[in-house]
Amino acid sequence: MSSRLRIESVDVGPADLPAQLPADARLLRQIAGPDRPDYFFAVLDEAIAYRTTLTALKEQGVDPDAADPQLIRIDDDGSVDLRVFGIVFAARIAGETPHAGMKDFPVMLAYVIDNTALRDEVLDFKKTVYAAVAFISDIDDETPAV
Repeated sequence: MSSRLRIESVDVGPADLPAQLPADARLLRQIAGPDRPDYFFAVLDEAIAYRTTLTALKEQGVDPDAADPQLIRIDDDGSVDLRVFGIVFAARIAGETPHAGMKDFPVMLAYVIDNTALRDEVLDFKKTVYAAVAFISDIDDETPAV
C-alpha cells in the first residue's frame, strides 16, 4: 500500500462524518490487533470533529483523560468534542488487504483517542473509538490539478 490515502465516503457512521469528507491522510504503519494482524495507523491532514458523550466513551472502555488535552473539550453537561487526527483501519473483510491503486476500498475505521496508541506494539481498542465503515482510495498517484 502507498503512503497517502483518502477517506472518500462512509457506508455506516456518525451523522456528522460525511460532511467532513473527503479527508486525506498519511499512512504511518501496520499494527497487529488482538483479533487480527492487519490494522493500519494513519494521520489525517486536517482534523475530523467528533461529538460524543463521556458516558458513550466510558461504555466503549475509552479513558477520556488519556486524550491530548489540546484535542478534547468536555462540557459541563457531559458532552465531548474531539478533534481527531489519528485513525486506525482494517479491511472490512478479513483476508483482504488495502493496496496501491485501490479505489473505494471498504474498511472498518476507528478514531485514535489516546495518541500513545501510535507507539504500542499491539493495537489497544481502549485507545480508539469505532467510527464507521468507510471507503478509502490510494491517492499517491494523483496528479495535482493545474
